[in-house]
Amino acid sequence: MALPRRLPAEPRPAVEQTDLAPLDDKLGFWLRLAQQAGFDALQRGLGPLGLTPGRLGVLLLIEANPDIRQALLAEALRIKPSNLTVLLAALEQEGLIRRDEEEGNRRANRLRLTAAGLRLLRQGEEAEAAAERQLAEALSPAERRALLTALRRIVGG
Repeated sequence: MALPRRLPAEPRPAVEQTDLAPLDDKLGFWLRLAQQAGFDALQRGLGPLGLTPGRLGVLLLIEANPDIRQALLAEALRIKPSNLTVLLAALEQEGLIRRDEEEGNRRANRLRLTAAGLRLLRQGEEAEAAAERQLAEALSPAERRALLTALRRIVGG
C-alpha cells in the first residue's frame, strides 16, 4: 500500500515579529529584561571564575563589612537567611570565607573573607567593571545617574 503523499510545507516568514505593544509601558517587563541583560553581561565575565552575581555580591559586602553578622548580611541582600546559609556554606567549603561564632552567642556567625576569597573578589571586580561599562555604554553619565536614582526609589532605598 502506498503512503499518502505529503503536501509541501507552507513557506514561513523569514522573521516572525511579536507585537510587544501590550507590554511596552510596563515597568515590570522592562525591569525584568534589564535585569536579564545585566545578569547575562555579568555571567560572561564571572562564570569562568566560578562566580555568580549573587556570590560576588556576598563577597563584596563581606569585604566592606568585616565581621558582619550572617543575619544582617541576609537582611542587606534581601534574601532568606536559609538561602544565605547554603551559599555561605559553599563559600566556606571553597575556602573563600570564614565563619566564626560570635562570642557569647553560638547562634550568631561573623563573616570574613579569606586571602583566597579576597583574590577571587579582585578578579570578580574586574569582570563586574567590564559588565558595568557594557551596560552603561548606551547611557550618558547623567542618564546612568538618573536610572540608578530611579531604581533606588523603586526598591525604597
